[in-house]
Amino acid sequence: MKAIMYEGPRQLKVIEMPRLPLKENQIRLKTICSGVSHGTEMNVYRGLAPFFRKKQDPATRLFLEAERDETWEYPIRSFDPGVWYMGYASVGEVTEIGNRVKGIQIGDVVACSAPHQEENVIHEEDAVVLPKDIPPEKGILLTNLITAYNGIMDTHINLGDVVVISGLGVLGQLLVQMARMSGAHKVYGIDMIEKRRAAALENGCDEVFDPSASDVALEIRRRTGCRGADKVIEASGNGKALNEAIRIAAPETTVTALAWYQGALADVNLSEEFHHNRIGIKQSQTGAVDPSFSNLWNYGRRVETCIEILRHLKTDNLMDRFIYEDIAKAYRIIDKEPGQVIQVMLTY
Repeated sequence: MKAIMYEGPRQLKVIEMPRLPLKENQIRLKTICSGVSHGTEMNVYRGLAPFFRKKQDPATRLFLEAERDETWEYPIRSFDPGVWYMGYASVGEVTEIGNRVKGIQIGDVVACSAPHQEENVIHEEDAVVLPKDIPPEKGILLTNLITAYNGIMDTHINLGDVVVISGLGVLGQLLVQMARMSGAHKVYGIDMIEKRRAAALENGCDEVFDPSASDVALEIRRRTGCRGADKVIEASGNGKALNEAIRIAAPETTVTALAWYQGALADVNLSEEFHHNRIGIKQSQTGAVDPSFSNLWNYGRRVETCIEILRHLKTDNLMDRFIYEDIAKAYRIIDKEPGQVIQVMLTY
């Protein structure tokens, strides 16, 4: 079977590997399609993720200096133990089940967090069976949808709010639609890429802005009686965009930072609007939700809710298809020509 390997930063190739063994509580999947993460995966593909340099201490949750054998090292193969970052949005058909598997049958189509390879073997509890009315192509969005849904929950959108979504990649496109579902009165989008702006208009934005063409913070003030946006979600991962999100936000509000920022952010200015308008920054991350309601919204309930939301999302204008053998080309396009694609989908 085919899998992938990183030989170094931006060095990806398809390799052959033996079929994985199957344990009694596991299922074997023949991959139908998988989605490439244009954020997290790119940070790893480029060699920027902090784990290449430091270790995260599980007790203190701090990133600390590490010995050589405690950091990620090349080559890295998609089927190596603990490799969660070479694809985590996969949909496959169940072709074999272990003798202790009870809730999944051969022939089921499931979404899961699994790497880009022809076959995957996962534990039964890590699979989400897709209802028959949800096509596999939509299923690859489930992982990102759960992340975006966490961001919506962390933002606490109220009926009538003016919401700004910064970054109109896949997360941004999902956020636009869910902000509208949540009762936003106006939803504005920001992105430098024309293809993304056009899709966001189709997906529910009232208006979109190119940040290189105007002062978006000033434009939002003009549309809100000088108040600024009630809620701002920053999903681009760009330091300049985070700084602009701070400028866009109304005084005494909190920006939701949904992206995974890499390195020090030299473009974030904490001496102007951040200080004088008393702006907060809340990091929203896929692993947890606001503790004020986390007792009600465990992971299982969030998955169940996102499956229902998935039925209602417009996604046909997001997908750009590549056959699996062209995965290296697809990564290069995401890395160097991001204006060409919104969501890369690999077909097998």
